[in-house]
Amino acid sequence: MKLAMLALLIHPIMVLGPTGLFAANDWGAKATNNPGAHGFSEILYEFSSASANNGSGYEGLADTYGFNDKNVNPTPAEYAPQWDIATALVMLLSRFIPIIAPIALAASLAAKKPTPFTSGTLRTDTLTFAFVLLGTILLVGALLFMPAAVLGPVAEHLGPIPLGG
Repeated sequence: MKLAMLALLIHPIMVLGPTGLFAANDWGAKATNNPGAHGFSEILYEFSSASANNGSGYEGLADTYGFNDKNVNPTPAEYAPQWDIATALVMLLSRFIPIIAPIALAASLAAKKPTPFTSGTLRTDTLTFAFVLLGTILLVGALLFMPAAVLGPVAEHLGPIPLGG
């Protein structure tokens, strides 16, 4: 059960943990070009992409060194090693733990002795089980990521309309 929970929770932990850390200190505040909800969205996307995608970043987040050639870019961004290290760790852990944990879980289940069906056995080949499983997945996903979505993109969308817009 611990391995299943680890495989399930590693992604939200690797996205929301560093996002909260960087949003709460100067590393995130100094790197965002837009204050408030949009800046939070930039940080959230950086770690979401590092955890589940290809590691691309929200443009506008000053997390890379930029071009060093003064002819091409007269004002390169400052070097930010904390972003490189944090996203590298997020990528490493978010890719390999969800691979290793189910393999270890399968090995653990393979080592157990089979038990006969009884009246208390939860059958996994029924439509009821499928809907309970689907509902659980949707509920856990919503509870893990909806608060962050409300703080970022939803808050930005519902926020005040800028002058002239």
